[in-house]
Amino acid sequence: MSLLKSEYYELPSKYNQTVIRLLVQSPTRMFVYWEVSDDTINEFSSRHGNYSNCMPVLKVTNITMNYSYFIPVDPYANNYYIEVSDSGCKYKVELGRVSKSDYITIYSSNEATVPTNHPSYIFDASGILFGNYLCISDQKRIKVFGQKEQYRYFQNQNHTAFEGRPGSSDVFLRKF
Repeated sequence: MSLLKSEYYELPSKYNQTVIRLLVQSPTRMFVYWEVSDDTINEFSSRHGNYSNCMPVLKVTNITMNYSYFIPVDPYANNYYIEVSDSGCKYKVELGRVSKSDYITIYSSNEATVPTNHPSYIFDASGILFGNYLCISDQKRIKVFGQKEQYRYFQNQNHTAFEGRPGSSDVFLRKF
């Protein structure tokens, strides 16, 4: 009789690597997760005092608007949701500890750009490459646009070909 292998694989609780990653969730919210390795904890303790006696903080930096602020976090936490007030900006997060009145950085995250919280009204089609499109309208006309023709047509039409009455088949585009 042979032993059956388990169908489940348990993920390790720690990979023993110092890492911090920043992910964008929405225009007003980011998610950050981190892990601090045993070597980093020992090095920190030898340089700055006992690691567990220092308060863990996240330093959120808005790179676009050039300001930063601190968020205290639970010592046992390894992730956090960050609410931001400035959308459309590039951010970076540092994991650190506050020892007495000194802030010590442990590790920095990647940079992430939060999208804007409103539609962009800037239209610059010079960098857009158009494919071949069909323009189908109520007047039973079908026109096939090449790349340059399509750009000129939509530029002259003041972008009305993208619009239509809701629920109607005024004008729509279909790529082929």
